[in-house]
Amino acid sequence: MSDDSLAWRSGEDIQLLDNALADTPLAEGTRAAMLRRASATLLAAGGAGALIAACGSASSGPSSSVIASATLASRTTSPARGTEIKRIIDTAVTAEALAVTYLSAVIRASSGTPVERFAEVLRAANAAEYDHYRALLGLGAKPIATRFWVPRAFFGSGLAGVFPTLQVAETLFVNAYLIAITAFAQAGRSDLVRYASEIAGVEAQHLALARYAGGMLPNDIGFAGYSIGSIDGIVAALERAGVGFGARGSAPGGFVRFAPPSRDVLVAVNHTTPR
Repeated sequence: MSDDSLAWRSGEDIQLLDNALADTPLAEGTRAAMLRRASATLLAAGGAGALIAACGSASSGPSSSVIASATLASRTTSPARGTEIKRIIDTAVTAEALAVTYLSAVIRASSGTPVERFAEVLRAANAAEYDHYRALLGLGAKPIATRFWVPRAFFGSGLAGVFPTLQVAETLFVNAYLIAITAFAQAGRSDLVRYASEIAGVEAQHLALARYAGGMLPNDIGFAGYSIGSIDGIVAALERAGVGFGARGSAPGGFVRFAPPSRDVLVAVNHTTPR
């Protein structure tokens, strides 16, 4: 798994441009126009698949009217709480980007392996993770990193490492959104509490499916795990597992880059935006 083989750069370039423009005072409509021009340039250069997936259909894309009322700037929050919320959603959107990057690679490598039996399930999970990513961007989140070091053990021979990896990752993701729910509630942000709860419920589905696919009892708990109490603890747990965020990780592996997933690694799912 070389850096070049999974370096989906065009989507990352658009995201980096979007992030930069979001921090720059611009006349109304200018930012959108610049992004459209950049997208057109990438289309001309052959990036059509990634950009079509990034734009999505009218029925599957994030609704700006739904998300706009929940953005961080739209509510009065203490500076300390606002900083904490921003750190949490930035970490969450990074985790979702990592999930999409990993699942896309697994799906593409699944042909002829035991994982192929569950490829459609993984495509649906990937679509959900990408919906989470886009919704978090709509809330003002910015990825901490879009280039990840992924341990080879996360794949394994014949993709034998996939479902054990997903069990650990999804357990951490559920825990992360429980941290978010607690922080959002303390900040008086009932809208964000509900959004995080909607995502946590889906991540719990993914955990159950990963356990089932791995031959384990899927519904093995009465309450979701909450063994880590801070969002930094989630990042540390991923780093201990060998993941690197923009830097080489602690386990043998390789770099991959996030990009909006192409249609071959997705399947249509319902309820694609928070309510």
